[in-house]
Amino acid sequence: MQALFAIILSGSLATFSFFGHSLQPIITFVGERVSSTFGDGVGGNDENAPVPAATSTTPAETQQQPQNMTALGRYNVLIADRGNNRVIEVTPDKKIVWEYDFAHLKKGFGADDAFFADNGNTVMMSLENYNLIEQVDYATKKIEWQYGTPGVAGFRAGRLHTPDDAYKLANGNVVVADIQNCRVIEISPEGKIVRQYGVTRRCGTAPGLLDSPNGDTPLPNGGMLISEIKPHDIVELNKNWKEIARYPLPITYPSDPQPMRNGDILVANYRNPGALIELNPSTGKVVWKFAYTSGDRRLNRPSLAIEMPNGIILCNDDLNHRVIAIDKNTNQIVWQYGVTGKPGDGPGQLNIPDGLSIIMRAPVATSTPQSLHMPVYTIGYVMRHAAYFSNTMVEMHGYVLKDNGAYSIVSDEKNGAVTAGDLPVANTALEKLSLGTSYLFRGTLVRGGLAASNGNPYHLELANDPVPYP
Repeated sequence: MQALFAIILSGSLATFSFFGHSLQPIITFVGERVSSTFGDGVGGNDENAPVPAATSTTPAETQQQPQNMTALGRYNVLIADRGNNRVIEVTPDKKIVWEYDFAHLKKGFGADDAFFADNGNTVMMSLENYNLIEQVDYATKKIEWQYGTPGVAGFRAGRLHTPDDAYKLANGNVVVADIQNCRVIEISPEGKIVRQYGVTRRCGTAPGLLDSPNGDTPLPNGGMLISEIKPHDIVELNKNWKEIARYPLPITYPSDPQPMRNGDILVANYRNPGALIELNPSTGKVVWKFAYTSGDRRLNRPSLAIEMPNGIILCNDDLNHRVIAIDKNTNQIVWQYGVTGKPGDGPGQLNIPDGLSIIMRAPVATSTPQSLHMPVYTIGYVMRHAAYFSNTMVEMHGYVLKDNGAYSIVSDEKNGAVTAGDLPVANTALEKLSLGTSYLFRGTLVRGGLAASNGNPYHLELANDPVPYP
């Protein structure tokens, strides 16, 4: 394979995201050829393990899987089905509504992570085993941007070595955990590394170093959560990419830490049996865990778990070949896609699902006089993608939790404690609203200018009076 690196930019790029970049020529860089092998087993998905052969299931067996659709709300789930070399989008009633295939690659070399960007108009994928990250247009399924030398590991310009979790930022750059190069890098649309944490190929735990980072989750404040495989910890960076905290973990293979609405951190333990834990960063204590050694709740190499806006935990349980939704109140699996322990590509099956993302394919609010025929989102969805919605008009529905006079706090939940993830809404008309009632809110999401009691830096400046929303 030739030692060639190419960036392809076409069309307008995405969010988390590339905004408004016009068609560009292919830019090529020549670098050293370091390796044409694919990892040494330290990556986030046991890349040297063979993809298991497909097994068959019966319709009855598929139907027996947990299927409480209300647990997902109206969110669809994007699944990086690595063993089947595809990425699929699945509805709460388990219908596949979108699919992207890597038919040209060796089995298991497709995307191990995939995240929606541009409000669902693009998908950012990392191909850890293929040393490549790429952006795909959702509608056309065309590759708009790539970074890495396909199939060749390296560390110089244009090279990656087992890249994991490629996210787009609001400034148009992409961040990725470059596992075996022991660094997290931020890449511009032109393919330049503009920021880096960790010293390339110098692995360690001293400040400024990383050891096998396999998660690089951007935070709303501009910081980042990084999971390290070998030290078994999480590193938190501030917006300037300075280390401000390091959290030792009581697990041996942390994977993909995610912020929670209450300020805690959710992280998976990529082991068999595996576990999910919720860590309070202030105390360093585990305040919730999902860890079983037998039965249907035993996890086998879970690599990513997220908290949905309604508090449900969504997790890809890689080598159980399923994606599950967990009710934290009962620790029960309430929804599942894939048949436990049965890899395959048949209806309702997965083969090493290694990454996930969610999106609300919301209906349009057409019954309200103020409607601009915009998608209607939940408060939680807007807050999860606040950088994208910032300074734009948005419609969302939620409940009034608290009246603070000049502004109110609204939430996805009808009642409960106010958290930093709830949204302050400013407008004098709010004095007419009832607590615990669902409304449609339309306005501009603004960062700054309101010192809200819950500490959320964003607030909504209403364009119209809220109206009841069913």
